[in-house]
Amino acid sequence: MKKQIAVLCAVLLCLLTAFVPGAAAAAPALTTTEAYCIMDADTGLVLEQQNMDEELHPASITKVMTLGLACEKAQGNWDNVKLTVTHEDVYSLAGTDSSHIALREGEEVPLVDALYATQMASANDGANLLAEYFGGGTIEGGVAKMNEQVEELGLAHTHFANPHGISDEDHYTSCYDMAQILRWALEQPGFEDVFTRSEMYTMQPTNVQPVTRYFSQQDKMRIGSSRYHISSILGSKIGYTNTARYSYACLAEQDGVRLICVTMQSELSTDKYNDVRTLLDYAFSTFTGYTNLPAQGVTAQLPVTGGGESLGTVTVTDPGVRLLLADGLSAKDVTVSLELPETYVLGTEPEVYAVYTIRGGTKQESTSVRVKAEISGLTELLEASTGTELEAAKAVQPKGRALWLLGISLGSTVAAAAVTFFIVRLLAKRKKRRARSASRHGK
Repeated sequence: MKKQIAVLCAVLLCLLTAFVPGAAAAAPALTTTEAYCIMDADTGLVLEQQNMDEELHPASITKVMTLGLACEKAQGNWDNVKLTVTHEDVYSLAGTDSSHIALREGEEVPLVDALYATQMASANDGANLLAEYFGGGTIEGGVAKMNEQVEELGLAHTHFANPHGISDEDHYTSCYDMAQILRWALEQPGFEDVFTRSEMYTMQPTNVQPVTRYFSQQDKMRIGSSRYHISSILGSKIGYTNTARYSYACLAEQDGVRLICVTMQSELSTDKYNDVRTLLDYAFSTFTGYTNLPAQGVTAQLPVTGGGESLGTVTVTDPGVRLLLADGLSAKDVTVSLELPETYVLGTEPEVYAVYTIRGGTKQESTSVRVKAEISGLTELLEASTGTELEAAKAVQPKGRALWLLGISLGSTVAAAAVTFFIVRLLAKRKKRRARSASRHGK
């Protein structure tokens, strides 16, 4: 009888747990896909992951970086920009049996055509052409630019050896790094238009090629008639090589929640389809809305230098943030701290961040996200400093030399201040642009 009661209690406990408000389903543990990362597209907050830092061959999702750099260089000015196909664009792919659009040496290709060919047809010759475009005329220069961007983004598990994704021992990334690359690329002018296009694209005949070329959507999860179709996926890039197996990177949106999902090394194409569906179903059912966290009043003083002199301090504060928290979590489950350099050198963009740490327990991956902190008092400090004789100049003799050096020192300070004002203005414009984008997407 006692045994029967114990079993009954266990069953009741399971039922009660299943219906407790805010109870979260366990994050998916995938067996047919090696690694994944689900990330909030707005903040870069990792929601769930499996082996997200493992260095793997990416295949054609490499082209997310290639497309992002091309869009960054173009700044949305695609009209009347033509690229000339070089010998290397075509013949460096000989013997690789890779995807291409049959570009020919000397062919003049509109930039916009190269972008859509690289995205929709996964054209490796198109990727080579784009790499030359943003790499100073060579594919090698383009690859160097890709790795420079990796370093700028602070990604520790990525190195590119080519712009297209053909497997190479020195060509690798991780799910986390690729999710951050996609997040960065989405900020570049025109990238999201290219990345999310589902309609067929027509490439008109060129000076060399008399035929019309058509590029259609290859991702079955974005084809409405496919049994693998997932309506929440807005844009995606797929990849495959024998070494990398199947890789996938996408932007998905449901009820105003925007997610980035990256999977790598799925053994079969069906594994990729099924696993991405599992991940998105889980994420959209667990993270149903954003939580607004107002500024917590965390402050710190940051020393400022310019012209080789200490100018005083500015105040750094947490700005507040909108976070994607699992249902059942609230602002009380988030702590905030500041991450600052030792000094702020005028003329450089200050690396000041508010770090929000989520203590998710069993409901959410416990992790942190960094957002730009706010700086106050800089304008007042600059106004006070530009009219003050710097100490180093006072100590120099004779008087004429002192004045000369003072002029140089003050000139340096003023120049640094001008650069700083420019950076502040640029950041403000970027913030407004992102706000408009957020409004456009109903966030």
